[in-house]
Amino acid sequence: MNDNEKRSLSKEAQMQIKALNKINRWKNIALILSAVGVAIAYHGMADGIQNLFLGISGIIIIVVSTLSAAVLNLGLKNGRRNVGKILHILDGDVKS
Repeated sequence: MNDNEKRSLSKEAQMQIKALNKINRWKNIALILSAVGVAIAYHGMADGIQNLFLGISGIIIIVVSTLSAAVLNLGLKNGRRNVGKILHILDGDVKS
């Protein structure tokens, strides 16, 4: 592997790490929204039938944000594995 390919792989790994950090922030936002959904659902259900709309809205927020966090977490897992492979290739070439 020549120096140009090494620099290219190194730059790609850096860009993917930046993207993974952004995805991690979005995952945290989704988890926070899930907690907000719990509060909204509790408020809507605690007062009885008058705020049923809030209860249903809260449950929808919980489901959507939890599913979003799960998908983002899967992307993080696969992305970290990919970065690890890139770094392993760079490290393996240095040892050769």
